[in-house]
Amino acid sequence: MPALAQTPTASDVRQAIVRYLIDNVGRPCISICEVHRAVRRTFPLCELTDWELGDLVARSAIDAGFAIEFDATDL
Repeated sequence: MPALAQTPTASDVRQAIVRYLIDNVGRPCISICEVHRAVRRTFPLCELTDWELGDLVARSAIDAGFAIEFDATDL
């Protein structure tokens, strides 16, 4: 029997973003839109708005020292 999907916590979402950043550490610039799509695929029940998720992605990327491609209008 498949596991029931659960709404992720803010910590779950932040961990997914950090994992994406770690997996792409060789890239000099991170696309907010790409990370956004990856998080939504991982957590389809994420209750953050697109703006909130984009903000969290940008803050996480800046904290990790990435340059950011502000392409969130592509969502």
